[in-house]
Amino acid sequence: MRTLTLKKRASQAARAGRLLLKEQDFVKPPHFEEGDLVQVQDQAGDFLALAYLARQNKGIGWIYSYDRQTKWGQDFFQEVFQVAKDKRQGLFHDDLTTAFRVFNGEGDGLGGLTVDYYAGYLLLQWYSLGIYQNQAAIIEALKTVYPEAIAMEGKNRFKSQAVPHKNERLWGQATDQAIMIKENGINYVTRLADGWMTGIFLDQRLVRDYLMSRLALGKRVLNTFSYTGAFSLAAAMGGALSTTSVDLANRTKELTAEQFAANGIDLGDSHKVYVMDTFDYFAYAKRHDLTYDVIVMDPPSFARNGKQIFKVTEQYPQLVHDALEILSPGGYLICSTNAANYSPKAFQADINQGAKADGHQIKLVESFQLPDDFPVPPLSPESGYLKVKVYQKQK
Repeated sequence: MRTLTLKKRASQAARAGRLLLKEQDFVKPPHFEEGDLVQVQDQAGDFLALAYLARQNKGIGWIYSYDRQTKWGQDFFQEVFQVAKDKRQGLFHDDLTTAFRVFNGEGDGLGGLTVDYYAGYLLLQWYSLGIYQNQAAIIEALKTVYPEAIAMEGKNRFKSQAVPHKNERLWGQATDQAIMIKENGINYVTRLADGWMTGIFLDQRLVRDYLMSRLALGKRVLNTFSYTGAFSLAAAMGGALSTTSVDLANRTKELTAEQFAANGIDLGDSHKVYVMDTFDYFAYAKRHDLTYDVIVMDPPSFARNGKQIFKVTEQYPQLVHDALEILSPGGYLICSTNAANYSPKAFQADINQGAKADGHQIKLVESFQLPDDFPVPPLSPESGYLKVKVYQKQK
């Protein structure tokens, strides 16, 4: 096994628990094959950790053990999966929630791989060819730790000519059918093999619960960038007077109707869906004197609408400004982003900028980050990507 040397700051970060390795962390940037196993040391030659190297959007490798005796392979995978499962026993015993993350990459000790649990089905997401090459051993380890598993589906979130497909059935029965899960007592329809997304973003569980239990009752709720309408459904189940869902995707109305129907609710005058651009809807609502008591904004990091390009780090101030124009006095604005490159400081500054443009005043009433089943290791801002702020409009 080769030994590579880390620079002083990277060595300090590694000792403090940071697992991600970037090219600039090394004294001499390494040449490597995907999945190479290496030792890393500090500039004094002292052993730091064992790591595997693989190119991904965050960096070029991950520390996987601080014990030089650790053997990479199925037994190691089984151990980290079991430890992660044991930490989530509270969720496994919660009859009201049957979908959550059971392995969060570096937060659970092995970067480049996440595993989600969907009512007995496991969804694996691979972020590099280096970890994907261990697929057989990882599947066997998961079968041991999850004997109750019905099937495993994979999503390949890396580019490689060797693995051209993005969805892959890994083990068990076919996963192309709809899977009904529960979250906070609400039914959601999910599809594990339907593109990149499944029908629900599991990292927003606490925010949906807050909307349902604390904000929705008797309120008119606008859910922008609504996807399958999960926030809208949470609001409806919390007693919202009405919900309006807005998204550009052509399937939005069909998918939202499906989610509502799974809970015995029909779309109608009280629950509307608009297939259109959010900025266009804000303008439409303003022209027609429509106002809302709660507005949810959870935009994608990047999106394309014809020739128009949306970048969350550039256009959040305008979103906040336009939303506040149609938010009733005393109403609540839920601002969310999952952009890892959008720092909490910049996010806060952009919200303030949007609010001040027309002299609006807002008060922060609640904040959310990733829930406990999405643990983040120390000194790893790239991994703590979710930022949610809830504001009340003062004027």
